Amino acid sequence: MEGLQGTIQQQSLRISVEDLPDEVLEFILGFLPPYEDLQNCMAVCRRWGNCAQNVLRKTSIKLIKAVAEFNILWKNIASTDIVPTITKRFSHAACILENNMYIFGGCTTNATSFNDLWRFDLSKRQWVRPLATGTYPVPKAYTSMVHYKDCLIVFGGWTYPSLSQYYQTVTMFNDIHFYCVNTHKWILVTATNPPPPMAGHSACIKGDEMVVFGGLVMSAAQNYQIQCSNDIWVLDISTFSWRKQNTTKPRPSPRYAQSLIHLDDDRLMLLGGVQTLHNRFVYSDCWILTMKGPTWTWKEIAVKNKEWASANIWCNPACKVGDKVVSLSRSRHAWNSAKPLVTSAVRLSNLNRPEGAPVAVRVEQSLQRPLDRDLNINGRRGVLPRQPLQRNVNNDPVAGPSNEHERVQGQRPTKENLALEANGSGPSAEARYSANGLDLNKKESALRRNKNKNKGMKIVRQLQEANKYRMAAFACDSSINNAPPENDLINQRQIAHLENGLESPPPIPNNQQVQPATKKIKRNTLAMHVLDISTVVDGNSLNYVSWLCPRLGEMDGAPEELVMYSLVKGNGELIMFGGVHNDICVFNYSEQQNLYSNALHFITPPRDII
Repeated sequence: MEGLQGTIQQQSLRISVEDLPDEVLEFILGFLPPYEDLQNCMAVCRRWGNCAQNVLRKTSIKLIKAVAEFNILWKNIASTDIVPTITKRFSHAACILENNMYIFGGCTTNATSFNDLWRFDLSKRQWVRPLATGTYPVPKAYTSMVHYKDCLIVFGGWTYPSLSQYYQTVTMFNDIHFYCVNTHKWILVTATNPPPPMAGHSACIKGDEMVVFGGLVMSAAQNYQIQCSNDIWVLDISTFSWRKQNTTKPRPSPRYAQSLIHLDDDRLMLLGGVQTLHNRFVYSDCWILTMKGPTWTWKEIAVKNKEWASANIWCNPACKVGDKVVSLSRSRHAWNSAKPLVTSAVRLSNLNRPEGAPVAVRVEQSLQRPLDRDLNINGRRGVLPRQPLQRNVNNDPVAGPSNEHERVQGQRPTKENLALEANGSGPSAEARYSANGLDLNKKESALRRNKNKNKGMKIVRQLQEANKYRMAAFACDSSINNAPPENDLINQRQIAHLENGLESPPPIPNNQQVQPATKKIKRNTLAMHVLDISTVVDGNSLNYVSWLCPRLGEMDGAPEELVMYSLVKGNGELIMFGGVHNDICVFNYSEQQNLYSNALHFITPPRDII
């Protein structure tokens, strides 16, 4: 018996990691960072190499599945946890090359830009500031950075003037800088036939060419005025020569701050953008550029489920994950109201607007328009047209009473006004209460109630005046036969609604102490929005893409809402860095520097359990 136990102990001591099944070995290797450490495991032996490759492949598949199912985990690294650390910034450029993420440029205020280059080691999770030589780029933001072989290509960008130079304008650049990651050297390249200086553009690599689209440009043809562009410029990296690429029409509207996504060797996808020079147009449309032949082809793709789209996609970059596109934006539970997304630049109608009409005429026209012209037929919204009580011969706008105690001269009292007076809202309310012999407590309660009513009616009147003139400048109905709208019933309903909400609470006995209400700080967090592009990739050529229904509620570990950050895809994870807080009113900022971020956020799939 003792001999049998000794034999079993000897056999157990001889068991090593080589005796483990492949599934168990892959599970163990899955705990390593999917970068340099996992690559070193491939050099151990052939079996380890195959298992490590399976881990990398499964990690990528799990990320795509987690994104499609909105089953993700947030992992945050604060700047205080890493030494040394990078400066807080936004509107910077980010790029993944091998096992590192590179960050260049960016800004913090209108007068502060950077030209430093930082490398984040994804294996060790550490920041490194390379000691580079050569010709450095100037400090700038809104630039593009792509990788080509073992080099980084930085192009374009802008910088704000110093605060002491009051008459200097924004400066844009069209310089090309190459950074070699092996020699740590900057090289300024002089190319032929360069494009105009630009910023806020997008760039992608196609073979030995760099494709640049859109952005803000400053050209001599436009008298060096900043304009939005929808041109395509192509840099031949082998010859360092630029060319302006011919494209078909229709093509996307001029814009900047869009996302340019690489679909395959011959196609790029354009998503979002903004145009704020003359009119503020925020785009959420989708275009596909086919880069074949002497003339490249633009094709607009329909976008389905726009109600689930990412808000402000122009300041929230998009990143491709398999057959999905990820954009991080404010979670839906934090939206105060519906924010419609503009899919195309549609201006307000100028039909029937008199040329050079003064504001008074537009105000008069807006007052003449009914509240809603739709009829209540087959469930349609609106108010039924009513006959005017009094014809206004001179067609002058009739202003409503400024408060409940004033009434327009010559206007007959309505039933609603009489009902208000019967409820005690008037200058004689206190006298009536006194005549009835009410005690002092009831009198004070009635006075508080009347004061709240007066306050409610004052708020309603202010809202009425604001709504009258808010869209008055865009009034385009020149008809003069319509009578002024009669909104008394609607106004009284609004007053009654406010009165119900402003009723004074019952008096609290003196022996009970009122606990002060705890003020809750609203926390707007980032949520993931996913665009399904499986209909246009992997050989599919359908004419639509669709947004997936996002996950409602706040995710654990999700950061506060940021904009103008960078979002790149690593091995089985998404990496978000930097940005500026969007809602600064919810924070108590003691310093302006706290508006900006230099934290790292990782989006990963949940770990398997065996």
